[in-house]
Amino acid sequence: MMLVGLPLLMALSGCGYHLRGVTQLDPVYARVYVQGMATSDPVYQQLQQLFLNTHSLLVDNPIGATATLVIDENQVDQRVAVVTPQATVQQYELYQRITYHVVFADGKETPERHISQARNYNYDPTGVLASTSNETQIRQELAQTLARLLFYRLNAPLPVSSLIVPDAKPAQ
Repeated sequence: MMLVGLPLLMALSGCGYHLRGVTQLDPVYARVYVQGMATSDPVYQQLQQLFLNTHSLLVDNPIGATATLVIDENQVDQRVAVVTPQATVQQYELYQRITYHVVFADGKETPERHISQARNYNYDPTGVLASTSNETQIRQELAQTLARLLFYRLNAPLPVSSLIVPDAKPAQ
């Protein structure tokens, strides 16, 4: 029995299969304070989960934070996407755009950046409850996607030349 299991174990170890470990963020993101977004926002909640999975934290107080994620704009728009020949709305588009920058503990900042996503959903005026439920689900999917995109952007290495050093204040 042992002779059968040993070759199988050796085959699995040599095939290149490895369990994915926990993604490690740069230590500068160990404790991140998010400014300009409510903790009840679906994007914040998704970000919080992503940070927990990396053994990093979103903190609720800027004191002691290693970086501050500043949300300059978080806008969700609903637009008409498709109109029937009878001039009734058949499809809407939900569009969400987040503008942000990061301020590090040493005072350096990243340039302002944008991420955005759009999703279409069908609208049935006779099934308003179903359409509302569909819209809620689409909003949640947008939040998940944008949180992941934001997280991946934070996880990407930054060239030092792209960091902005704020103007020094004159001594008094």
